[in-house]
Amino acid sequence: MKNFFKKSFIILVLFISFLLVTITSYANNVFNDLSANIFRLHILANSDSKEDQNLKLKVRDGIIDYMEKINKNSSSKTDVINFCKNNTNTLKEIAEKIIKESGYDYKVEIEIGNFYFPTKNYANISLPAGYYDALQIKIGNANRKKLVV
Repeated sequence: MKNFFKKSFIILVLFISFLLVTITSYANNVFNDLSANIFRLHILANSDSKEDQNLKLKVRDGIIDYMEKINKNSSSKTDVINFCKNNTNTLKEIAEKIIKESGYDYKVEIEIGNFYFPTKNYANISLPAGYYDALQIKIGNANRKKLVV
């Protein structure tokens, strides 16, 4: 009887180990697929104040509106990255115009690269934390909470 429990315990531990490895592998594959196919927009506000966060959202909306109108025929991540690289000055001008029209005098920096993002939940999708290719727009001091990686 003692042998039976010992064997059952070993089988249970092996089964749980198998499940953990399988789940981890699946999660890594899903993240790698997402990361390989998604180009994100990352806008950093001047500060965490309500006013600066609202300004960030205005800039976000302006950039998205422009990209949807001009870049609607893109069919791949590479197309979008190339569009952003070729239109960096225009994207910066749009952000600066929105900031000025909103009564602020913040500088704007734009960079295309691979950046860390925390987990982000949208209406019907959740993007796991990790590094993604992105268009990053920094407004003013671009203060943000330090992310622990």
